[in-house]
Parts: sequence; structure tokens; C-alpha cells
Amino acid sequence: MPIIEPDAQLHDDTKKSEPEQDSIQKNSIFSAHVGIKWQGQDCQFTDWSFIPAINLWRDYLPAEIESKLPGKTSGDKITQKYSAGDLIENSLSSQKHSVLKNQFQPPRKGFEPILPLTGRYYPKDFFTGVEGIYEGNKFPCRVTSVEENRISVDLNHPLSGKDFEMIMQIDSIKTAAAERGGRCNDITSIACDQGPGMQDILSDAETDFLSSNPFSRVDSEDDALFFKQPDFTPFWDSTALRQVSDLYETLIPDQAQVLDLMAGAHSPLQEAEIDVNSITCAGLNDAEMEQNSSCNQRFCVDVNSISSLPFQSDQFDIVLIHAAIEYVINPELIFAEIKRVLKPSGRVIISFSNRSFPQKAIQLWTGAHEFERPAIVLSYLRASGGFGNFNSYSKRGLFRPEDDRLAHKLLHSDPVYVVWADKE
Repeated sequence: MPIIEPDAQLHDDTKKSEPEQDSIQKNSIFSAHVGIKWQGQDCQFTDWSFIPAINLWRDYLPAEIESKLPGKTSGDKITQKYSAGDLIENSLSSQKHSVLKNQFQPPRKGFEPILPLTGRYYPKDFFTGVEGIYEGNKFPCRVTSVEENRISVDLNHPLSGKDFEMIMQIDSIKTAAAERGGRCNDITSIACDQGPGMQDILSDAETDFLSSNPFSRVDSEDDALFFKQPDFTPFWDSTALRQVSDLYETLIPDQAQVLDLMAGAHSPLQEAEIDVNSITCAGLNDAEMEQNSSCNQRFCVDVNSISSLPFQSDQFDIVLIHAAIEYVINPELIFAEIKRVLKPSGRVIISFSNRSFPQKAIQLWTGAHEFERPAIVLSYLRASGGFGNFNSYSKRGLFRPEDDRLAHKLLHSDPVYVVWADKE
């Protein structure tokens, strides 16, 4: 499956030393968290982008948002609801095409050919001879059906046809320096054009995540051997971990019995200010779990080689999978077991990023766009049955801490994706 390359990283204008301002004025440059909140077919989605430098003189903002900015201070929040077609062009029939299968011409990568699958997203330039598509156009488009000789493809924006709410939370405010040109940023484009909308299902068809050997891996040997040597280095940077910790504080109730499944040495639980009853860790490496200060009790469990989890039915209020769902080769079994060990109305929370051990991640995961991965996790939950109240959250664009081991290579913190649902 294709990996769609992300857009270029945002330029960091926050390193300049302009004086700070108490409130937003016409000459302000400010940073903000911009969120898009929208309702899918059966899931509530909230996608956040941190934008480090918004220049009121130069950048393009929705008029309704811009009119509310003057006088706002750090921490203030602006919300604005938009109907389908207001900011993102509405779904157009002229952007929906039926093409011959031989017009789908992806590059050859690896051993498996890339196949067009219903509900999946591909770069537009995988298709040839289609009006409006030019070579090098990597913006995603969706295959809506596959027949014997033809493919239906939708070139509309993934958020086309959807109502959504835009949220802008002000971070810091400075006085803009004297202008000598510079790049104009479209804030709507930054917030909406890098993936939001791709996580939803089609209204009339299931997304085909199960064709083309989805659970094959480069290294199919025993996971316990691969992870035998303990690794105590944090896999995510501290800023990314903090985003998940903050969510845990809102999603995990007091006095909860928590199962941290596929646990290691580091967990967002360690920084979360929550008053739980107990935390049971189940993972491959006992030495790593012993290093995990959040664990009250530990179990060595390889989820890819068991027929059941070693826990009682209706035992836990919360089940967590952090930075590990991409390695699961039998999600049907694991999510059935998660459902079994959860109490009625219990919650499962799955968090992940764009980093993994590629030799152990399943082919479905490594070949998917980052914003298709929440859809993969949601498909696991739907297929298992018995879950509802689906929610999906993402946050990207934050800066990596300067003391992080990868700070010299990566400007941005690891993007954060979280999916959760409740047992019905």
C-alpha cells in the first residue's frame, strides 16, 4: 500500500525575538492551536494543528475568526461553526470519476503490488488520463468502489460535504517585525489539508483494509525474541507523551482499574495526574515493565501468540494500548479479549504516532497514510462489535523539546493520534 508523503514542515518563526504583547492587535504575530471538530458517520473527530506564527498582516484566516481576534489574550479560545461548502469546497459530482483499472498506475515499491481498494486513499497522480490530475499531485483521493474492469474515484477534499467547527486557542502573542516580504500562510489549508477527513468511513461501503496481506510483516519471527533486550529509552518525545497524559486525565475516571496492554518502560500514565485504583501492566519484557513506575503489578504477555488474556471477565474499567497497536497481527482476537475483560461501560484507549519498528509493524499500517490509521483502529473496534461512543483525536505541529535525543534531526514533536470507545 502507498505511503503518502507529508507536507513540508512549517517554517519556525517563533525563534525571532520580537517583544511580547498582552493582546492581539493589527501588528501582532501570534501562535495558536487550531482545531477542526467534525462528526463522521459514527465517530466524533477532533484534529489539532499547532501553528507557531500567524501574522495578521500577511496570512489568510477565515473572516469570522479574524474578526474575533483583536483584543484576545493568551489562553483565549475562539470557536466558529461552518456548514459544508463554507470553507472547504462542497462535494462536486464533476470530481467523481469512473476510470479503467489500467489507469491506476502506482509506482512499484517492495514485493507487493499496490492495489486499488474500496475506501482507501491514494495520491492523485497514481491515476493517469483523469481530468484535473497532473504529475506530482500527491493530494489524496479516495477509491469509492472497485469493479471487474473499472474503479470509481472521488477527487474531492476529504472534508468535502462535512459541517465542522473551527477552534482557535491563542498561545503566545508578539509584535510583528518590519515586513520585507515573506510567505503567506492559509490557516484553513494548514488545519484541513494534511489529513483530516480521511479517518471516516464511506456512507455505503466498508473500507477494504483486509486485502493484500494486511497482517504480514518484514520480520515474522517471535516477537519475544525481537524485544528480548530491554530498551529503557523513551520512544516518543516528552511533548508528545504529555499530550496523551493530558487526554488520560480527562478520559480515565477516578479509582479506575486500569490494564496497560503491551506495556513497556514508558507510559503517558507516568505523567498523568489521575487517582486510579490500580494499574496492571501486561507486556513482553519484564525488565522494561519493572522500570515503569506506574505499574502496580506485571504480567508477561505476548498478544500475538495467545488465545486469551490472563484476566477475569469484567475486571477493568480502562484498557490502554500505547505505541503498540501497529504490531498486532490478530486484532479480531485481541479486541474480543479487550471487550471481555472490560467492565460494562468500560473504555479502551489506543494511542499511536508515525514512528514504529518497521520490521515488526504490519503491512497494512506501514502502507497507510497517517490519517488512515485512526480509521484502521476504528475498523477493529467496529468489527469486534459491542463498542460505541467512538472518538478520534489528533495533534501535530508542536515543537520537539530541545533536549530530546532527536532534536538535531527533527523540528517537530511526534504527531499524536488517539482513538477511544466504550463497551456497550
